[in-house]
Amino acid sequence: MTSIFEITDWAHVASFFIWTLAVCALAKAVFGSFPAAELQYRLAMRDNPRRQRLNRLNWEVANRTKWNEDVARGSQHAAAVPLTEPELDARRAELRRLSSTSLPWRALHYLLGCWACQTFWTAVLIYAVTAGVTAPVAWLFSAAAYSGAGVLLAALPGSAPPVRAAEPPSGRTGCKACGK
Repeated sequence: MTSIFEITDWAHVASFFIWTLAVCALAKAVFGSFPAAELQYRLAMRDNPRRQRLNRLNWEVANRTKWNEDVARGSQHAAAVPLTEPELDARRAELRRLSSTSLPWRALHYLLGCWACQTFWTAVLIYAVTAGVTAPVAWLFSAAAYSGAGVLLAALPGSAPPVRAAEPPSGRTGCKACGK
C-alpha cells in the first residue's frame, strides 16, 4: 500500500488510486455483507429495551409525570400521575447511568453505518497488513487519505451509494391490490 508520504510521481498517484479502489471494494464487501447486516440487526434488537427505557425516562423527567402511554399521547381520558422529588432524583440517576453505558453502543452503530469510518478502518487494516505498523504517523495519515478519497469517490455522480445502516422500508408495502 502506498503511503501518502511516498507520493512523488504519477506512478505513485496511480498506485494510490488503485489502493483507494481496493479499500472501497473491501469496505463494501465487509460492511455491505449479510453478516454485517445481521450484526447490525442483532445489536439494534439487543439495544431496543435500553433505548426504550431511556426515552421513557427522558419523558418522565421532562414532564415530571409517571410514564403512561395514554398520557404521553395526550389522551383526554388519562390522568397524569405526578412524580415526587425522590422518584425524580432516582429517575435522573438511572437516566445518567443508562446514558453513560449507551455511548459505546451508539459509537459502534455509527461506525457500522458511516462510509468514512468503514473506509478508514478498512484502510488501517490493509495498511497494517501490507506495509506494517512501524510508522504510525504514515499509517494514520495514509488511512485518513484513503478514507477521504473513498468518500470523494462515493460522492461522484453515478457511483454506487455507500453502505449504510439498515433502515425500515419507506412508502407502501404489501399487496398492491388491497393496500394491506
